Amino acid sequence: MTESRRVVVRLPHHFVDALDRVAAEEGRHRSDVIRESVEYYLVEQRRQAIRRALIEGYQELGSLNSALAEERWDLVGFWKE
Repeated sequence: MTESRRVVVRLPHHFVDALDRVAAEEGRHRSDVIRESVEYYLVEQRRQAIRRALIEGYQELGSLNSALAEERWDLVGFWKE
C-alpha cells in the first residue's frame, strides 16, 4: 500500500451529508469515497489535457497540410508539363 497523508478539507454541510449517504449506501468509509472522487477528477483532468493537446496538434497539422497542398510541385520536379 502506498503511503498516505492526511488532508483537511472544508465542505458545505450538504456535501458532507450527501457524501455520508453515499458511503453508507455502499458500505464504505467517507475517506474511500473522497479518495476515489479525487482520483477520478485527476484522471479526467489529464484526459482533457491530452485531448486539448491532440486537438491543437491536429489544427497545426491542418495548417501545414493546407500549405503543402498549395505548394507549386512543378517547381520541385514532380510534374513537368
